[in-house]
Amino acid sequence: MENKSQKCVHEGHRERLTELALSAGIENLSNIQAVEFFLTYIFPRGDVNPLAHKLLDKFGSFSNIVDAEIADLCTVSGINVRSAKKIKLFGKMIDLYSFSKFNRKINLKNMKEFLNILEALLKVKSTENLFLFGFDHSFNLIQQRKYEMKRVREVGISPLELYAFISSTNPAYLIVAHNHPGGTALASPDDHQAVKFIEDILKHLECKLIDSLIVGIDGIYSEKQASFIRPYSQTDKIIALP
Repeated sequence: MENKSQKCVHEGHRERLTELALSAGIENLSNIQAVEFFLTYIFPRGDVNPLAHKLLDKFGSFSNIVDAEIADLCTVSGINVRSAKKIKLFGKMIDLYSFSKFNRKINLKNMKEFLNILEALLKVKSTENLFLFGFDHSFNLIQQRKYEMKRVREVGISPLELYAFISSTNPAYLIVAHNHPGGTALASPDDHQAVKFIEDILKHLECKLIDSLIVGIDGIYSEKQASFIRPYSQTDKIIALP
């Protein structure tokens, strides 16, 4: 157990780290400092610096730590199932923040704002994720849902998952979006097959696929237009609405 003097040292270090994050900016902390600061939210007490080193040694970056599977996190000494779940849920809190930041009604006629959401959700992800976005007849966003790609088909979302989303939200239009972590946003043959797969399913439902969008390091690619609708460092293009 920690003695009183050790506890005071740790508390003083946490306070100094918090002040450094506020004054310098979290983005300007070293990798170790950033992970250590994050771990203070997971572990209310104690010295988390050694654990920050262990996590970075195993996973390489903060984003990889947050995206890691619970079982993998638990292989690190000092991480139990409860703390691993908290780390895993942090990524979902980031997604929630991205959506709540745009708390007013999102409409596809304001494409810039929608693409901003896609960037916030997918641009920095170190693992592949897929989102479904449902819109009403006026192109207002009414629902969105995230799927981890390891849980879906190689050629796209499973029929049951897609049917469940459509039946629960009743969208008139659908946009599918996923990311290519660390790679180009250009569509692969599997991506083209996924679009055809989804369109075949939607033929039996009262819902139309507007587009399948891919987020990569070079921009956001539209499979329907076969071009970038947001090449990074250039101005936005607009999806052609039905």
